[in-house]
Amino acid sequence: MIASIALCVGLGLFLIGAALFRRRRNSSSAQARSGVSGSSRKALETVALGLRAVAAGRPRGERPLPDIHVVVHSGQKLTLRLAEADDDAPAPWTADVSGKEWSVDAARLRRGANAGDGLVHPYSLTVTLGLHRGERMLVDLSRLSGPIALTGDDNDVLLLAQALISEVVSGPVGTHATVVLVGSAATPSVTDGLAARSARLHTATTRGEALAVGENMVPGQRGGPSALQTLHMGRDRGTADSRTCARRLFVVTAAQYRNERWGDTPLRGTDALLVLGYIPALEWNLQVKPDGSLLTGRLGVPVDTHAARLD
Repeated sequence: MIASIALCVGLGLFLIGAALFRRRRNSSSAQARSGVSGSSRKALETVALGLRAVAAGRPRGERPLPDIHVVVHSGQKLTLRLAEADDDAPAPWTADVSGKEWSVDAARLRRGANAGDGLVHPYSLTVTLGLHRGERMLVDLSRLSGPIALTGDDNDVLLLAQALISEVVSGPVGTHATVVLVGSAATPSVTDGLAARSARLHTATTRGEALAVGENMVPGQRGGPSALQTLHMGRDRGTADSRTCARRLFVVTAAQYRNERWGDTPLRGTDALLVLGYIPALEWNLQVKPDGSLLTGRLGVPVDTHAARLD
């Protein structure tokens, strides 16, 4: 009798636990698939307007575009921290006395939004790494001159990768960027947690197939540079080609990186390569910590709450 009661109680607890697990899993999955929303989308719309204003203020053939080290969104203010001093900030941006920071009030960007609606900005791989003291910290992955390793606990790495990919393919900043998931990075373990289907998200089986995706893409045009022209393009962010060439983010696992020798692949200067897992001696390393912070290594951008924990 007692054994039967204990069995029934145990079975009931098991079923309740299973139901809660399914509910939590479905809720998490739905949240992941919903893409960028709420306060995050509003902040990213401000960032997109600000980056378009930078491009509009530096017409092609005039002064080079600034090399932006980090974009900081803090409530009603947007700040660009530049890699090199440039005191000639185009309106509505204002440069500080050092010329290494440009800032603008978000309301001014919204008032002038219509002026740059049709403009292609060259910072489409700018993504949110996370928050630092309540400020949103974003970097342009395409300005990093080599593969970017995303390391840490496997599940934490997966969640952050999904957050970064989802922001590119469903957010307002990455309008002219493409993400290519390659090989084992295109399996359901990665794709099931991404935002809703997007024409900007592609999958490929091999390195060769991945590199063929969008090789001639130029935003707003049917044609574009040939593969030969773009293959050996340098990483000068101020060139005319870097303005018009569509951005591509390739995502591979560490195993695929090694097996297909992605380290020897001559990518465009406007491409970025994200490696899920540890690869020795890579220059750029983003390490997810158990407390939710992100160590950015040589990049030097402080993040106390990484992007996957924001929403």
